[in-house]
Amino acid sequence: MRKKARPAEQEPLTGEKTIAESVYEIAKSVLVQAKENKKDIKQSSFALLLSVITGTLAGIFLGHAQETLLLLPGLIVLIPAALGMRGNIGAALGARLATALHLGTIDSFSPKNKIIRANIYSSITLSLLLSVFLAFFAEILTTSLGMPSMGIASFIAISVIGGMIAGVVLIFITIITSAAAYRRGWDLDNIHAPLITAFGDLFTIPSLLLATFIVQGYNFIVIDIAVIAVILAVLNLFYIFIRKEEVIYRSGSYKTIVMQSVLILAAAGAIDVLAGIMLESKVHNLTAIPILLVLLPVFLEEGGNIGNTLASRIGTKLHLGTLNTKLEVGKEVRKEFLISYILSIFIFPITGLLVYIFSVGFGIQHIGVQTMSLQSIVFISAFAGYILTTIIVIVTFLISIAAFKFGFDPDNVTLPLVTAIADVLGVISLLIVLSVFGVI
Repeated sequence: MRKKARPAEQEPLTGEKTIAESVYEIAKSVLVQAKENKKDIKQSSFALLLSVITGTLAGIFLGHAQETLLLLPGLIVLIPAALGMRGNIGAALGARLATALHLGTIDSFSPKNKIIRANIYSSITLSLLLSVFLAFFAEILTTSLGMPSMGIASFIAISVIGGMIAGVVLIFITIITSAAAYRRGWDLDNIHAPLITAFGDLFTIPSLLLATFIVQGYNFIVIDIAVIAVILAVLNLFYIFIRKEEVIYRSGSYKTIVMQSVLILAAAGAIDVLAGIMLESKVHNLTAIPILLVLLPVFLEEGGNIGNTLASRIGTKLHLGTLNTKLEVGKEVRKEFLISYILSIFIFPITGLLVYIFSVGFGIQHIGVQTMSLQSIVFISAFAGYILTTIIVIVTFLISIAAFKFGFDPDNVTLPLVTAIADVLGVISLLIVLSVFGVI
């Protein structure tokens, strides 16, 4: 009689993985991508770290301006819009120069080059037009929502004076850094967005505060400044419409850049004003904890930088034809997404860390009604930052593809929208995290 075979021991299903194995594979994939894209990550990391430092320094100015924010109702409404505008115009300028270099349409940064001149003139024009527009929109929105307002003349004077000072400085910084990066062989797509927005924040907030000093100390000329600014803006618009060019939509022309950019920048500015309205509703909470005012500009900046670096790289690949306009998350897109996450993994905790260190060093941590611990500010920055990154990489990809598919230059269209949306999402994510954990 034959013995019964002993039942074989049940082996684990090969298709199933433990959580530890899944985490290990994800970590291994991240390390592989980091190694393969070491150069891109290194260049972007340098620019992002510099932007964190300069953004935090900009926040220090804001952290010391609690009284000004309370004395000039509506001022905080302008801050995200002014920061966004400076970053948008500067980053778009840098992205256009990067694309022109990749395509070979420019090989130097001489002022004699028509494309360089067109980019400089268009950036100055956009700075003026957008400063006036943001002032009107901020006044309309605050009054329509029943919020206190400092008045349309003050809005225009502060927006134009602050915007033009920071704008002119930033244009020349963009040209200088572009030339330096080009000579060193760096990929401008990796450094322009964070580098230019970093300098934009550093100069914009002090410029706005200088403008508020003029408005408060020399209020008898505020109306004159506002009237002159509006007249100059109208004359510029008239000149743009009557200006004739051989080919209206020639790449790199003054008229083309302004016409393709102004409406997008206005829409982006309007979105940023909405972010400012949300901040205005919490202005008393924020001024009670000044370290949050230090965190605010640098946090919004890094969210926009993550999106803008991604947008700039995708835009260049669309121009070169290495990426198609299908809404498919292929290998190239996945690689770009992963680079964005790798950058965000370390940049947002470092942001919280530096904000705390600078706040303590400059005495801001202890001048408010409340204080925050190092662990709290790092956790809030990181948690809100990861939420923001998850949303912004998807939004950036969709906007870049749509813009290119409909015949717009992503350098003129994508960056402003991405920055503005990142600002709104950044404010929302930051306020939600602060609220969930009972900070405000």
